[in-house]
Amino acid sequence: MMSPTLRFLLPVLILIPATSGLNAQKILPGSFSLGTPSTASGTLIPSNSVSHITTGADRTVWIGTGKGLARMPPDRMAWESFRNNEAFANDGIFSVAAEGPVIWAATGFEKDIDGGTVQTGTGYAYSTDNGSTWTHLGQTLDDRGDSILVYGINDSLRILPIVVPEQNVTFDISLFNSTIWVAGWASGLRKSTDMGQSWERILLPPDGRDSISPDDTLWSYAASDTLQTRRIYDRFDPRRNNNFLAFSVLALDDLNIWCGTAGGINKSTDGGLSWVKYNHTNQSSSILGNWVISVREQVFYRASLAGTDTVRRIWTTNWQAEGRDEEYGVSFSEDNGRTWVNLLRGVRAYDFSFRDSVTYIATNRGVFRTADGGTTFVQVTDIVEQESRTVVSSNSFFAVGSIDDTVFVGTADGLAWTADNAATPFGSEWRIFRAYEPLSSPSETYAYPNPFSPVSEPVRIHYAVSSTGTGTTTAVRIEIFDFGMNRVRTLINQATRDAGSEYDELWDGANDAGVVVANGVYFYRVETGGGDPVFGKIIVMQ
Repeated sequence: MMSPTLRFLLPVLILIPATSGLNAQKILPGSFSLGTPSTASGTLIPSNSVSHITTGADRTVWIGTGKGLARMPPDRMAWESFRNNEAFANDGIFSVAAEGPVIWAATGFEKDIDGGTVQTGTGYAYSTDNGSTWTHLGQTLDDRGDSILVYGINDSLRILPIVVPEQNVTFDISLFNSTIWVAGWASGLRKSTDMGQSWERILLPPDGRDSISPDDTLWSYAASDTLQTRRIYDRFDPRRNNNFLAFSVLALDDLNIWCGTAGGINKSTDGGLSWVKYNHTNQSSSILGNWVISVREQVFYRASLAGTDTVRRIWTTNWQAEGRDEEYGVSFSEDNGRTWVNLLRGVRAYDFSFRDSVTYIATNRGVFRTADGGTTFVQVTDIVEQESRTVVSSNSFFAVGSIDDTVFVGTADGLAWTADNAATPFGSEWRIFRAYEPLSSPSETYAYPNPFSPVSEPVRIHYAVSSTGTGTTTAVRIEIFDFGMNRVRTLINQATRDAGSEYDELWDGANDAGVVVANGVYFYRVETGGGDPVFGKIIVMQ
């Protein structure tokens, strides 16, 4: 894997080459404009790209999507979207955090530059009343003259100011009391104690150090300066320090802070003044990989000979950064980072959620559940809602969250939830939430995304079944034709669907023989219950 060396596009505009191993966290859903329809309806999520899930006051569920933030109040299976709220600037959500009624979300989008895209931060939207009102703040930026950093006994450290929003997005937020911690790609780790009116830049150990303290001497003298009259201070630059590229942050309290970067996992016990860095090479029982995109704490009770012990586990998702011997997977520590247990080797993990001693892990191979610290796992890859016959077409789960025995998972193909209890084993039953544009009548239909590429995702044919007549169910037939109206695929034939409902049927781009069709224009026909057929058009583009 190539080094994440950075280059200049504009003065102090940090960009990463497209071939870089640390390419602006492309591990998240690849685009924040996925082409899927959205709706203003209060019962639907704003986008099918769901990359963040968290819970706030009164058991409210919050999700961050490619087209905005939404919430689901407790005990209601309906969503309220904040996409059109001016505080969100109609942008995608890069991170979400909640502490009681206080909610923070980081916004951004993918900007077209030189034939490629660059993730660009547009700021923050926050609420102190559980979403009733919102305030917008601009992205964390430095003035061009902010190149001198004072750190302890070091009064003249030089550091690269970040003055543009390109490649300056916030990938994680952590709230504790009145302090807001943010982890960003170019701007690194920062905190605010005045609701984002000002931000303090936090210095983490540079790549050549395993720790840093305000008492450390971070200067040297020229060889000719025998009298040591002129100090030469270190120059700190995220282009040459993976550990300055922050991706995750966890504030356990005012003093104990964890920060995951492209160079390891960092721990502070004094509120972010001094830090110890743990990575793949500086410990005998180390984390799997240095690129830590998520860090979370699990707290539960475990019986012991002395009675009952409180167990505090720090979990990290680990990705390969530079080292050839680094591995994908997850790690956890029960001794505050001194030793780590490694699990799910080779699996690209994104997020954690916990229920007492049970751990849920969202990965590119489905969602994993373990109740015994990784000794055994239950893996769920297929999500099917039996009642509506809806399926999630992707096995990559980007987010996971839980409330009691209800587990939510976020994918690039919608949001789903399942129960986890004695009556309903984990993953045995699902309900799926998906964004779509409701049809005004059964005589309408559309397909999305359109155009679509079969190598990356299926296309969904959306249609409605009329509620007229005496029956409660209807037989449905859908066929795909090429431009010459030659049938290439019978998608479903005499499939039973409930009257008065809307459905999606997936086409993977293959013909009846299982061969993916050529690029071009295709037509589909929907027949429901012997009524007049409805036609639509699909463009295949690979």
